[in-house]
Amino acid sequence: MDKTKEYAAHFQKWIDNYADDTRLIMKVAKDDKLPVEFRRLAIGTLNYNLKQLDLIPDFYTPVGLIDDAMIIRVFAALTLDHAIGLSDDLMKKRLVAMSEEDAVLREFCGDAIYNALVKYVKAQPDRKVRQRDAKNIMDNPSIMKEFLDDLELEIRGYEGSNIDNPEEVLKELKSFLKLKLVG
Repeated sequence: MDKTKEYAAHFQKWIDNYADDTRLIMKVAKDDKLPVEFRRLAIGTLNYNLKQLDLIPDFYTPVGLIDDAMIIRVFAALTLDHAIGLSDDLMKKRLVAMSEEDAVLREFCGDAIYNALVKYVKAQPDRKVRQRDAKNIMDNPSIMKEFLDDLELEIRGYEGSNIDNPEEVLKELKSFLKLKLVG
C-alpha cells in the first residue's frame, strides 16, 4: 500500500473513533486522582476540540476532523508516561495505542510541522475557550461539569466524514498545517 493510502486509512480510523477517543480523554480530565499535568493537557486537548476556530475548521471536512484527531494523538504521546501508570487497563491500553499512532502523524507531518504541532498542543491548557482554561476548569467543580456537558453535547452530534479522495485530502491537510503552524 502506498503512503497516501496508508495515511488516509489511519486518519479515517481516527475520524471514525473520534467520539470514543474524546470520551476517554474526558475521563482523564475529570479524575482528580490523576496527576495535574496529565489532566491539564487533557483539558487543553478537549478545549481545543470545542473551539470554533481550530487550525482547520471542522466544517471543512474531512480535513477539519482530522486535525482534531491529530491533537488527540499528540496529547497521548505527550502523556504516555502518565497513561502507563493508569490502573484502568482499558484506558491505559487505548491511550498507549493512541500514543503509538502519533508516529504516523510525525512521519506524515515531517519535523518542522510536527514540532510546531507539539508546541501548539502544549499551549492549549492556557488558552481560554468559552471563558474557560484548564486551571479554572480543574479548580471549579461547576465549571468542570459545564465543560464536560458541553463536550458531551458536541460529540453526541458528531458525524464523521469519509476520506474519498486521499491524495487531495492529504495535500490540503499538509498545506493547512504548514500555513497555520510554520508560516
